[in-house]
Amino acid sequence: MTSIRKINSLIHLKDARRQAMLGQCEECIASYTKAFFLRCTPEDFIDIEFSSFFSYQFRVYLAGKGDLSVSLEEGDEISRLIQDTYEKMKISLSSCPFDIPASGEWNLFKSLRIDFRAKKTPFLTA
Repeated sequence: MTSIRKINSLIHLKDARRQAMLGQCEECIASYTKAFFLRCTPEDFIDIEFSSFFSYQFRVYLAGKGDLSVSLEEGDEISRLIQDTYEKMKISLSSCPFDIPASGEWNLFKSLRIDFRAKKTPFLTA
């Protein structure tokens, strides 16, 4: 991760913690999501589909957690889990014998929800 990206992610992380203390839930969740998205993607990364998938899944994780505190290690672990799930789903779709249009693929991604209760072996629900 480049230094500017790392600094930006840490700024978002600091903002998230401050917003959590102030009870600003939506702002806090958005800041955590930005912080860990920056940490798990390369600088030249442009994938709107993954960005949306990551944002939704990270929000699901935070909502199910019960509190608005995420350590760097925990956030990085969840980010890797989301990224791995996305990549596995992309591979599965590319090897699917059916012709799935891009809009259909996006609809599948929008309907997925990672069950984070089983972090080691997460499963998807629709």
